Amino acid sequence: MPEYRFDTIQHQKKKMTTSRVTFFRARIYAILTAIFAICLFSGRTHAQYSEFGLGLGFSTYWGDLNAPSVTNNLLNCSGLAIQGHYRRMMGDNLGFRVSLGYGRIRAKDSNSDQEWQKIRNLSFKSPVIDLSLTGEYYPFGFNPEPGYSIIAPYISAGLSAFRFDPSTEYQGNSIRLQPLGTEGQGLPGFPAKYSLTNFGLAFGGGTKIILTETLNIGLEVLMRRTFTDYMDDISTIYVNYDDLSAGNGTLAANLSNRMNEYLGQEEPVQLATGSVRGSAKVKDYYMFSMVSLNFILTDRKGKKRFGKSKVVCPTF
Repeated sequence: MPEYRFDTIQHQKKKMTTSRVTFFRARIYAILTAIFAICLFSGRTHAQYSEFGLGLGFSTYWGDLNAPSVTNNLLNCSGLAIQGHYRRMMGDNLGFRVSLGYGRIRAKDSNSDQEWQKIRNLSFKSPVIDLSLTGEYYPFGFNPEPGYSIIAPYISAGLSAFRFDPSTEYQGNSIRLQPLGTEGQGLPGFPAKYSLTNFGLAFGGGTKIILTETLNIGLEVLMRRTFTDYMDDISTIYVNYDDLSAGNGTLAANLSNRMNEYLGQEEPVQLATGSVRGSAKVKDYYMFSMVSLNFILTDRKGKKRFGKSKVVCPTF
């Protein structure tokens, strides 16, 4: 296989890594700092609304298998997602939420318009079970009682724990990737196999549309910056095909390097151990884009409210 292709992979991966770092890192830390500062110093704790909500939407992956196009990624790296949550307001401006979500994510090099990605020819899909605890700040306040604004935007930040399990399609079968050790995990001199349970920083925002005193609709986008780079089973380097086949099995070697499938040849493409496969400098991300229906359980005095709804006269 011509050498220039691997030089192209290294060059393009470096450009994509630099771009992701620039785009995400400063924004994440700024949002987290602002939210937790508000949580620490907010003194308005008189309102005690609580609510339960159910959400439906999409979960989207962001990592080593993304194409340069954002639209391409949103269309080809997303799956359906559901979510349930409990929210407690500690004032008109501050709330806390516990959420449990389930979604599916996916990505394929073949969806990219970059030749180096098409040659690499890797793909994955995975379920994601997400448990998060977040703080929310409503800059204009939230009050479902008549006479107040029916629109309540907010920003949020917190922590999440999640479970994932990447797999890929091979010869008509779905194959789990983590047990295989496709980057040499478990071999002498290589790390152990990565954990399928991990943690992340949760951040995002949305808006609530108040329908009645006990019912509102939420529109939100919630990001997760994870502490793993293996949601897609891709992070660092190739291990030579023969070495990986001897140590972790032929299936691991076949699914670690799938260039021969793209090139239409039966024999595997032989790469030296250490050739670039992914980039470990930036961890994987995923996000939930949700529409939720929320039921207010108690009012600002802690009294039961659900079932006692009135139509709100909107003001802006």
